[in-house]
This record gives sequence, structure tokens and C-alpha cells, in this order.
Amino acid sequence: MSQQFTHNGVRTSYRRSHASALSCAAIKPVARATCVVALGLTALHAQAQSAPAEATALPPVVVSATGYPQPLASALPSVSVITREQIEQSGAQNLVTLLQQVAGVQVTNSGGPGQPSNVFVRGFGGADVLVLLDGVPMNAQDATGTSYLNNFTTDQIQRVEIIRGNVSAIYGSGAIGGVVLITTRKGSKKPEASVSVTAGSRHTATVSANASGQIGNTALQAGISRSTTQGISAINPAQLSQANPNTNGYGNTTMNGSIVQTLAPGQSLGLRAFSSQGRASYDSYGAYASPTDTNLSSTTQDLYQIFSDNQVTSAWKSHVSVSQQSTTNTTENFSAFPYSATYRTRIEQGLWRNVMQLGAGWTATAGLEFQRQSVHSITASIPDEQRDARAVFAGVNGRIGSNEIQLNLRHDAIDGYGGQNTGYLGYGRELGGGFKAIASYSTAFNAAPLGYLYAPFYGNPDLKPEKAHSAEAGLQWSQGVNVLRATLFQTKMTDKWQYDFTSSTFQNIASSSTRGLELSGRGAWRGWVYDANLTLQQPVDTSQPDEPTLQRQARSLANISISRAFASVLYGATVHYSGPRWDSGPTGQVTLGGYTTVDLNASGALSKNWRWNARVQNLFDKQYQTVYGYNREPLGIFLGLTWRPAL
Repeated sequence: MSQQFTHNGVRTSYRRSHASALSCAAIKPVARATCVVALGLTALHAQAQSAPAEATALPPVVVSATGYPQPLASALPSVSVITREQIEQSGAQNLVTLLQQVAGVQVTNSGGPGQPSNVFVRGFGGADVLVLLDGVPMNAQDATGTSYLNNFTTDQIQRVEIIRGNVSAIYGSGAIGGVVLITTRKGSKKPEASVSVTAGSRHTATVSANASGQIGNTALQAGISRSTTQGISAINPAQLSQANPNTNGYGNTTMNGSIVQTLAPGQSLGLRAFSSQGRASYDSYGAYASPTDTNLSSTTQDLYQIFSDNQVTSAWKSHVSVSQQSTTNTTENFSAFPYSATYRTRIEQGLWRNVMQLGAGWTATAGLEFQRQSVHSITASIPDEQRDARAVFAGVNGRIGSNEIQLNLRHDAIDGYGGQNTGYLGYGRELGGGFKAIASYSTAFNAAPLGYLYAPFYGNPDLKPEKAHSAEAGLQWSQGVNVLRATLFQTKMTDKWQYDFTSSTFQNIASSSTRGLELSGRGAWRGWVYDANLTLQQPVDTSQPDEPTLQRQARSLANISISRAFASVLYGATVHYSGPRWDSGPTGQVTLGGYTTVDLNASGALSKNWRWNARVQNLFDKQYQTVYGYNREPLGIFLGLTWRPAL
């Protein structure tokens, strides 16, 4: 018996067969793992070639590596992509859950749902990982420099691309560790609508609705989602003294909409709006805490954007956008020592980006960017400050025979820092049989957030920018939807920001580096769709004599996701592994043990217009921590139903 099923961009015809077994080899240190790279790629090459002839591959496309669409296999930087289809099939309700499955990415959480999360890419996190929402920077200009990804639910996200490694020459300040590019839901030419409901463990419930279509030359899209959960008591009172453990509930409302008017063939004008509002309860501990305390936090992220896309000539496309992004955070404590703090950071951006086809397989990019960055504190915990940032950038990408070259140059001028120049040079050579050798060298810088510079007591207006340089070398094999890649990487950072307990301020007193081996692969084999990765890294503090591993950073990370359709149901499983890490405890350093979690998902059709999905989170109820003193979510079961009416 043969049936067809489409998932993750792969349409396959399959026949029922005996169950297959998946075995994993033991993780080896970097020095020993390098010798198996070529053998592993060759074996996977042979397996993929033996796939049934009836399988039809649809290669994934990425935009982030160059600024214009290209096949994933053509990208010289290391890139991962999460599509809307993958988001729906996973059943994941928040962005952080999706990101922790990406190669080289590690997520830490200080509390329950809605509480601060830090995303590390190849050992760099916080202000060193740039997050863009529809091309607009989301990193706050407060004393954290992070993007509050814990506040992003998945219902209004179309796709996510993650660049691993230093790409400051393409995206500017903050891209030392990598870039996370989030794209919101867009309108479609034909009418579409959906309503989804999800419910499950810990009184979790989500309701979302989306609609899009085109009226004449006007494309419309609108979506809204509401998610609530009772959460867990994340804090561990046995580890943190005088804690006030209580259930940490979280609620989020996200809205997204766009209007795009086609003025003439190749000429369009659009308006986009996005808003995410989250409110959470959290635990506190320490000398001023008590079990009866109540702690609340709320985070609102708003984005408004006007944009124009124009086909100036047959070979020249232009994009112009004007945007305003703001993040407002409020913290309230009701106790014997009550306090309240509210601050807002804002980025106003003007962007002009151009893509020009030069002929003979060459493409050029160029543009200008302006940002006005500001921070405002209603409770005066951070004085009102603002600065301007200007940039000019250009790039070229193309082929000479079997050789592929990418060159990007960028000049940034940020108030207080003067001019900063960065560059990226990538090279690829086709070796035949789907194999390609890849190498790159790049430089980067990061301007300190306004909170680091001007916050009372610990701010330092004399902070210099962090600077870094990176080198990569890799081997890739690709055929159709299958892309397998092995990458050796190294990044060295100088003038790293670190809190100095002697002066009680931030100082440029540290340096760090990370190097390692990254193996990644995605595609299809004999009816199975897979996405797997292994990262062996050494993120170390080079300002210390013995070069200790950076806090909360694991030296080994691994993920594997597999899925396959049986009859009318798509089944999937995801395994996430993190090695041990160290963290600060009340009496000094403590070790957070390594852990492995397993998630299951399934989805299928009830009828032409109705679909169901199910997700099991942390199948074996593994108890683990990513930050000392805060437990992660236990076993959870979630069921969803989606209605897509015929329009």
C-alpha cells in the first residue's frame, strides 16, 4: 500500500515497512571528533542517495546569509531555518522551545514561563546575539541588552532563521555570536483563515485566529492569540534561602497585522504592526524576601513599520522601511519592602536596502541604515538617554567556475564610539558529487547598551565596544532537500564587558574565546524527515590564567528530530541533550548536571477542514536546571485542534 504525505517541505510516497532502530554514537572531544567528519558525511551521502526514487525534494530557502533568497545549500555562513510548517508540527507554544533545538544554541531560564531567558549561540549570549523582528533590532537598550525572547509565542511567527557566528559586516553591532531573524505572519493572495485551540497540563490554554487574503490589489492579514498557563513554582527553596515558592502563572496576548497595496507591477507599499503583551508571576529569594511575597512582571513589545518594495529595473530591487520598536518592562513587588520599576527602550529605524543582479551569476547588495536608540525610566532607575547610529553597507556574492565568493563590508558610526569598520569574506569550492568546501573570516564589534553606560551606580559611560574576529572552515554535502555540514569555528573577543566588584561598575576587563566543531544535517531518507546536530565547543574566559569555561555554558550540545507519516498521521520525536555546566551558588561555584529531554508530537486530519495535534513535553519527567536554583518544566501533555474553513 502506498500513500503520499507532505511535511517539512518533503513530499514522499512510502510503503509500510519493518520498524527501524536509531542508535547514537558516544560524544567525543573535539580533538577526536574531527577525524570522523569526512567518514560521517560520506556515510550519510550514501544513505541519502539510496532513498526511494519516488521521493521529491524541495530544498529549503534562506534570506539571512546574504539579504536575498538563496538555497540553504548555497549559503556560506552557517544558517538554520524553522518554517511555519515545522512550527505547527512541533506544537511548541513559545519561541525559546524552538530555538533550543538549533545547532550551537543554548537557552537558560531564570524562572517559570515568561521569565528572563538568555539565548547563547556558540558560547556568546545576551547583548552579543542580535535579534531582529521583521528586520528591526529587538535587543533592549536597558541594563540587560537582551531581546526578551521569553515573551514571544509562536502563533504569529511565520519563520525563524538563525545565523551562527560573527556576521557584523551584514547586520552591524551585536552580531558577534550570531543573529536570530524572526518573520511575522504575512498575507496570502488567496483567502485563508484558521482558528486554533490548545489545552493541556498546568491549566495551559491557547486560542488563536488568523485570516488573510487579497481584495483587488490590496493584501490583508490579521492575527491574534491568547495564551495562559498556571505554570510551576520554578524556584528551589532547598537551594535558595528565604524563597517564596508559589505557582508562577503567565498570560500572553499577541496581535499581528499587515496591509500591502500593489501600486503597479513590481511596486508595493505596506504597513505592518505587531504587539506582544505578557504578564507573569515570579519567585524571589534572599534577605528581603518572605514566603508571603507577591511578585509580578509585565513585558510589552510593539513594532510599527511602513515599507515599500520596488522593482526599479529588471535587475534592481529596492526596499525602504521606517520602523519604531519599543519594549516596556514593569516589575512590581508586594512585600514588607515593596518596590515598583517601569522602563521603556525604543529603537526608531530607517532602512534602505538594494539587491542588484550584475549578470553572470553575480549579485550585489548595498544600503543605508539609521537608528535612534533611547531608554526612558518612569521610576528614574535609569536616566533618560538617547543616541544615533548610522551605517552604510555593501556586499557582493557570485561564482567563478567552481568557486563561490561572498564579500561584505560595513561602516557604523554610533554616538560616543566614532566609526567602526567590519568585514566578512567567505569562500566555497564545489568538489563534485554534492560536496563543497567552505571557509570564512570576519570581524565584529558591539556597542554597549545605554543601560550599561548610564544606569545609576554600575553604569560606565567610558565603556569601549567589544570587538571580535572569527574564522570558520567546513565541509558540506547536499542533494535535494538533504544538507549535511561539518564546521570548525573559532571566535576571539577582546574588551569584553564584565561587572567589576572593585569599582562596582561595568568595565572592559575581560576577554573570551570559543572554538569547536559543529555537525548538522537536515533532509529526508527513506520516508523519514530528520534534523540533527552536534556541537562540541570550548567557550572560555581568556582573561583568567587557567581559562575556565564560561558560566552556564556547556561544552557539548546535541539535538535530533525525526518524523514520519503513517497512514494519515504524522509522528515526530525530538531529543535534546546538554552537557554539564557551572553556575554561581550561595557559597561559590556549583555544577549543573548534564541532561537529556525527549518530546513527542503527532498531527493529522479529522476532515477536510479540521486538523488535530498532540505534544508530550519532557516525556520522562527529567528534573534539570539551566540556572542554579530554578527548576525547568516537568512532564506535560497538550492537545490542539485547528479549523481551516474553505473560503
